[in-house]
Amino acid sequence: MPQSLSRQQKFWNLYARLMQKPGLAYVRPLWLARPLVTLDAIVAHRTPRGLRLTDTRLTHDDRSVPTTRCAMSDAQTRGTLLYLHGGAFMIGNLRQYRHLVAHLGHKSGQRAVFVDYRMAPEDPYPAALDDAFTAYQATLADPDSGPITLVGDSAGGNLVLALVLRIKAAGLPMPAAVVAFSPIVDLRLINPSLTANAKSDHLVPMSWGRRGVVAYLNGHSADDPFVSPLLGDFTGAPPVLIQYDTTEVLYDDGRMMAQHLRDAGVDVTEQTQTGCTHVWQLNVGRSPEATQSVKAAAAFLKDHLP
Repeated sequence: MPQSLSRQQKFWNLYARLMQKPGLAYVRPLWLARPLVTLDAIVAHRTPRGLRLTDTRLTHDDRSVPTTRCAMSDAQTRGTLLYLHGGAFMIGNLRQYRHLVAHLGHKSGQRAVFVDYRMAPEDPYPAALDDAFTAYQATLADPDSGPITLVGDSAGGNLVLALVLRIKAAGLPMPAAVVAFSPIVDLRLINPSLTANAKSDHLVPMSWGRRGVVAYLNGHSADDPFVSPLLGDFTGAPPVLIQYDTTEVLYDDGRMMAQHLRDAGVDVTEQTQTGCTHVWQLNVGRSPEATQSVKAAAAFLKDHLP
C-alpha cells in the first residue's frame, strides 16, 4: 500500500510542484535562477536555533576550496562530515543547505562542513570533483579532523560517490561512511524512471536535469565512472546509505546504485519513501518524513565512526 504522508509533507509536495518545478523548467538564465534559489530557501527552510556559521578555506598543496562549518551548538565533536550539495551541478548554495548540514552534524556528533565547490557551466567537469578531492585531502591532513564521512544529495550524491572512486584511485584512506540522498549516478540518462516518473516527480523537470548534465559534462564522455559512478569499481568502499523516493525520476539511479555497490561487496543500506519530493530531507524541521530521514542518516554516520 502507498505510504500515508503527513499533512506537512503533502504541503511541501504541493509547494514543489506549483512553485519549484515550474521555476526549474522555465527560468533559464542562471543569473536569475541562482538568487531565486536563495529566496526559496529563505521561504521554505527553517533555520535551526543557535546556528553558527564559520567560513574557512580548505587548502592542499596549491589548491583550495571555500567551505563553511555549520553548527548548532558548541558541543564537542568527533570526526568531520563533508557535505556536497545538489542542484544539477549548476545551482545550490550555503543558504539553501546550512540547516540540513547543521542538523546532520549535530545529530551525528560531527563537525559538519559545507563544501562550496565550483559549478557548471562556468566550471564543468572535473572542477567540482577536483574541489571535493581537495577538501577531502585537506581534511585528511588535519590531525584534528578525526574520521571523515561524506554526504551529498542529487548531483552532490554523484560527487560523493565519484569522490570515493577518486580516493580509491589515489590510494588514500577511505572515509568512514557515505550517505547519498537521491543521487544521480548515471549521466548517460538511460534509466527507465527518468521517463516513467516524470509526472509523479514533484520537483525535477527532466529538461532541467538534462541541461545540468550537458553543462557539467561539457563534451566529456558519460561512460567515465568519475561522472557516472554506477559504472565504477567500488570494491573496498566504506559503508553506504542511500535514501531515495520511489516516485522520483532518480528512483532507478538510487535503486541500481545500491545493487551495484552490493555486488561489489560493499555494506549498503537502502531507505525509501513513496510520494515525497526529490531530496525531501531539505524539509528537516518542516515535515516528519524529512526529520526522520535526517535522523536515520545521522544515526548511520554515527554508528560507523570508529
